[in-house]
Amino acid sequence: MTDSHEARDTAPQRGEATDAREQTPEDQRLMELEAALAESEQQAQEYLDGWQRERAAFANYRRRTDEERGSITRTATEDLVCQLLPLLDDLDRACEGIPEEASSHPWVQGVALVQRRFRQVLESLGVEEIEATGCKFDPEVHEAITHEETTKHDEGEVIGEVLKGYRMGDRVLRCSVVRVAKAV
Repeated sequence: MTDSHEARDTAPQRGEATDAREQTPEDQRLMELEAALAESEQQAQEYLDGWQRERAAFANYRRRTDEERGSITRTATEDLVCQLLPLLDDLDRACEGIPEEASSHPWVQGVALVQRRFRQVLESLGVEEIEATGCKFDPEVHEAITHEETTKHDEGEVIGEVLKGYRMGDRVLRCSVVRVAKAV
């Protein structure tokens, strides 16, 4: 019984070859297929890695172009609004100078309607007036043209607005041109 037991222990196990020459054609074919499979898996992983890198690069490109497009649109809108602000100033001056007896005339009411509509369009674009009169002078949003001595106002307080200022979001389109109080 020991002889047969020893014979079993020394006999090659199934799938093991004691010598490369003793491999069967099936074993060689299996090894070739396993090698081809490993190579294909490696190549698939390389393709996947490359595809993922390109996908990330394209997502970054799309994000960048969307940001650039938004920036260009904002800049173009801001430039257009800046060019229209003098027209709004003219409409404001025209409406301020209307005599009381002429305010009911249809032509005057039409001009006032154009002014209101103009302001509504600017508001829809996010344009806001900058507060000036009664505020503390802020060089970021106000431009002082005079400093007037007064006892009615605190030093550095805006006492009058010569030209309205406007902002769009966090960007100042035009500073308010103001008169500033100065201590006597």
